[in-house]
Amino acid sequence: MAKPTVAIIGRPNVGKSTLFNRLVGRRQAIVEETAGVTRDRIYGQVQWRGYSFHLIDTGGYIPAGGDVISETVRRQADLAGEEADLILLMVDSQTGPAADDLELADRLRKLDKPVLLLVNKVDDQSHEKRALDFYELGMGTPLVVGAIGGRAVGDLLDVVMERLEGSWTASEEEQDSLGLAIVGVPNAGKSSFLNAITKQEKSIVTDIPGTTRDSVDSYLNYLGHKIRLIDTAGLRRKARIKDAIEFYSTVRAYRAIDECRVAIVMLDAQRGFHDQDRQIMSYVLDQGKGMVVAINKWDTVAKVTGTMGQWVKELQATFKPLEHYPLVFTSVTRNQRLWKVMETAIEVSREADRKIPTSELNDFLAGALSYLSPPAVRGRQLGIKYVTQVHKRPPLFAFFCNHPDLIPVSYRRYLENRLRERFGFFGVPVKLSFRRK
Repeated sequence: MAKPTVAIIGRPNVGKSTLFNRLVGRRQAIVEETAGVTRDRIYGQVQWRGYSFHLIDTGGYIPAGGDVISETVRRQADLAGEEADLILLMVDSQTGPAADDLELADRLRKLDKPVLLLVNKVDDQSHEKRALDFYELGMGTPLVVGAIGGRAVGDLLDVVMERLEGSWTASEEEQDSLGLAIVGVPNAGKSSFLNAITKQEKSIVTDIPGTTRDSVDSYLNYLGHKIRLIDTAGLRRKARIKDAIEFYSTVRAYRAIDECRVAIVMLDAQRGFHDQDRQIMSYVLDQGKGMVVAINKWDTVAKVTGTMGQWVKELQATFKPLEHYPLVFTSVTRNQRLWKVMETAIEVSREADRKIPTSELNDFLAGALSYLSPPAVRGRQLGIKYVTQVHKRPPLFAFFCNHPDLIPVSYRRYLENRLRERFGFFGVPVKLSFRRK
């Protein structure tokens, strides 16, 4: 089910990042936060009253060159119009309405998006009257908050949930289909892959990195499965500011991953493996999604005997988890192994849905303990009594033991590797939980 997106925008130094950190850092609200491609954290998820939504902090996105403040104002408004289901326009109570606030409010009024005006730095009741000055922005009744101390943040979240009501409803088509997200760095061939699979021009394809404006969902039937393909990329037109491509494409990639069951992560064989590839893959695994890695543009790589095997070894050495995930070498331009990617993704989805009987798991546990028993930690002998699978997609295995907090990381990895050797789960993150018996 798609989650709505909320963007915090405003001129510099009004407290956007402070509010972002407050919202994603609250113990009862945090799901995860992810480092973005710009200077500061830009993307996170907030959970409140049983629902969750994406949160974007535009504070870290400062373009290079030109009039920084006015350019930032324009870019933030563009981001809100492109991405957000709800915009939080933040202003500073201590400075009062500024020219950039007025410009930004004027820009937002032209968008068909709901906007909530936040007057920040109101840390006590005596300062609330300052909010009255911001009625001149024409954005409705302002909500006062104190991001540093957390004043009225709970009230803010309640209002946000009211404004987003109904945003979590999925269509029947989405509910009945296998969601496959095509994600990766700009210009890796994502849109071309989608077009080749669907045999239709569902996406605008050019040689400019980040040319797709929005996620494009396509539905097809293949091998008896109704599949929803989610294509993500950056901007429709070539960005004047280089970092904008990375900013937009990363936000969209994360959002698509949240909505999918299996992520097809496309690597550019000409470009090689870089930190942003690692970030995207790590996010896929952290979210518990199945993963297939498609190394595209393989036709452009000079080959000798064993080239593919060498690539596999180098990728696995660079990012250790790839040992447990399928790698498919493709060429969209030559139509090579594209359907192999689809078939592998379907198989990975099947693996994620498997449920291992408790009796088989405990036979496995007996063998694993016999081969290598848990070490003694802090003078205490660790004992694992039994194991059971408590969740699918991703598979979660609960190990019941006497001292769950003392199980070393090395032994956790040993159990995961033995479990994979016995039961497979290739292409699927395996989660282990240790609980007190």
